[in-house]
Amino acid sequence: MAGGKLSSWRDRDGDWIESGLHSFFGGYDHVHKLLEDVGISHHVLWQPHTLTWAFPPGFSNRWDSTDPVFEEFHFVDLPAPLNGVGAVLKGKYVFNTVEKLLFAKGTLPVLLGDHEYAERQDDISYSTWHRARGMSEHMLRAFFAPMSLALNFTSIDQISAEAMLRVMAYFASSKNASRAGFLDGPPSERFVKPIVEHIGARGQQVHLSAGAAELIFEGDRVAGVKTLDGREYRAEATILAVPVHNAARLLPAEMLRDPLVHGVGKLTSSPIINAHLWFDRPVSRFTNLIFAPGTILPVHADLGQASAGYEWPGKSFIEVCVAPADDLIKQDDETVIGRVLDDLHKLYPLASRENLVKAKLVRIPRSVYRASPGAERLRPGARTPVRNLFLAGCYTNHRFPASLEGAVRSARVAVDLALEQVGVRT
Repeated sequence: MAGGKLSSWRDRDGDWIESGLHSFFGGYDHVHKLLEDVGISHHVLWQPHTLTWAFPPGFSNRWDSTDPVFEEFHFVDLPAPLNGVGAVLKGKYVFNTVEKLLFAKGTLPVLLGDHEYAERQDDISYSTWHRARGMSEHMLRAFFAPMSLALNFTSIDQISAEAMLRVMAYFASSKNASRAGFLDGPPSERFVKPIVEHIGARGQQVHLSAGAAELIFEGDRVAGVKTLDGREYRAEATILAVPVHNAARLLPAEMLRDPLVHGVGKLTSSPIINAHLWFDRPVSRFTNLIFAPGTILPVHADLGQASAGYEWPGKSFIEVCVAPADDLIKQDDETVIGRVLDDLHKLYPLASRENLVKAKLVRIPRSVYRASPGAERLRPGARTPVRNLFLAGCYTNHRFPASLEGAVRSARVAVDLALEQVGVRT
């Protein structure tokens, strides 16, 4: 299926299902350049520059409320990173003044863009780093815990500090880097299909249902790829753009011992479940990304109200990143949906079984690479020991987290190297 982790398709009722909840951030420079080149930038619906946190009742003893508490961090009209710091400082409910000041002090090296400092933190978890910097436990659990799960489907106690710090550095890199947008419809129609058509209009071909079975080696070079159905594709240069576990399967065992790519065989992947819930009425008042600590839906969005292209007008169609999914991935659909709905109901009282039209899950047992401590240095570059074979994918080391932007960045590097290999100047 074209699109990979950005796939979408219709179910039997004609409603849209996706492999994951995807948002387009302002700092996705390579993605936006691609959108401009293809002529589809208008498909991104920009939301207000606000990050919203939703706290279920009883999450904290900081407030006396039996209702959910919502905190909207509105970015202020200042250059980065001051606009983000200002957003946190202006928060009304969740953090006290001391916590805000400790946050500003603790994250100072990252906010100043010290990338080497971030890279030196790969051996420890984010929670260890956070505590060592003197920031509060409440902020760790309330603010950064859902961010970690949204980023890599991995908890703050298991994710590399470097991976988290890279995200923070990205958010602080430019004024609109953290502003989120959604496509005005499903990605297969608004993103993937136009790109395939753009390629075809330039005389190139995209072959679907052509999963790679093995690489064809001839001497010291790769001559092409054999597909699962027996077809062979020959090429002067080959780019292996598959998930890391598939790359480990396709690369020869002796190659995986080479320092250039040895990390491919050592990186693991995070499981993820994407839940889709259709309601017969609006149940949420938000159209932006929502982060929800203390729940199994750390990040979610009401695409029914945010994007008319999902064809659920005037009602809520909520997509939920269910994480961590290590144990939930083994549970049956009814159990998982029940837990998702229970947590949604804590945040939105109208999100009840009585108002639920239907719910469906998409399970990906091995999604993005797991950014556990030590994993960042295992991420390979685009080059391999074979001169005409290159790697692409969000797991490769392009100084960016596993994401849509990371995938496009890695593709750009691999394509440039492949063109150089065959003597084409870019």
